[in-house]
Amino acid sequence: MLVLNKIVKGFTLIISSLLLLSSSIFAADFPKGPVELVVPWKAGGGTDRSARIFAPFLAEELGVPVNVVNIDGGGGWVAWEQMAKWDANKDDHKIGLVNLPHVFAYLDPKMKRTETVGDFNFIGGQTYDPCLWLVRADDERFTGGLKDVLAYTAKNPNKLLVSTTAIGSDDYQGLAFAEKKVKGFKVAKVYANNDAKKVQELLAGTTDMIAGNVSYYVNYIREGKMRPIAVLDNVRSEFLPSVPTFGEVTGVENLGFAARTLIAANGINQEKYDFFKNAINKAQANPGYQLAELSKSSRIWTASGSDLKDFISNTEDMVKVVEYWNQK
Repeated sequence: MLVLNKIVKGFTLIISSLLLLSSSIFAADFPKGPVELVVPWKAGGGTDRSARIFAPFLAEELGVPVNVVNIDGGGGWVAWEQMAKWDANKDDHKIGLVNLPHVFAYLDPKMKRTETVGDFNFIGGQTYDPCLWLVRADDERFTGGLKDVLAYTAKNPNKLLVSTTAIGSDDYQGLAFAEKKVKGFKVAKVYANNDAKKVQELLAGTTDMIAGNVSYYVNYIREGKMRPIAVLDNVRSEFLPSVPTFGEVTGVENLGFAARTLIAANGINQEKYDFFKNAINKAQANPGYQLAELSKSSRIWTASGSDLKDFISNTEDMVKVVEYWNQK
């Protein structure tokens, strides 16, 4: 029996050594070169900014350069269609950003898309950026905040000009939800290609309100150029603690956000998937990265596994309730 125990222990040591050797060989062999971080919009937007902040910290953990690649068009779907078809071998040096709720544009029958969120190999969350409504700081019509805006729209339906992004974007869906759930709230949407255009329109007086995201507009608030009237989240923003949520004012919870997730190619082997996941987790825990996102008033979001799956499912349910594609 003693001899047998020694043999078993010997085999255990050999197996453990082989596993460690295999792991070290894999670590040395992957990744073999630069990794692409694919952004589904052109350079300059919030997602691109966040990706470029994150890239050097992720590169530090991966041990290779991380190159941000922008693929614009189709409200994100030009890039997402490619991501859904990434090959596990040819595209194993790519990770991509998929934004919620934007990706659920496929629920619109007019999109005629066959891809769904089930076609993405999610790794985890990256950042979470709640939506925010703002007016010009010198606009005396709305000194009372959201209550004044609601009173104005009730008396003047479709007269309030709101600068928003494309149909199906997070800020657009927040407006669509309010129009569906708040009696008398009807606005005229002015579509801008990016946040810079929204700022230009509002400050020039060609629009009355902006629907955007907290991280992009905090500095305009601090500079006294804009006045925030509501955050579209279930809690107040830690960056704007004095600004009420939409639900606090109306009694109707309106969740608008840009939740950015990271994906890998479908079918990628478990070692590579885990390598990416561990590197992402370490990069997100880096104090330098945390400070960089904090300086931009952006919230790091580390959801994964069942928590991320539930979040995706709940977001899809929310979009189905709004059915923004059926609203004018």
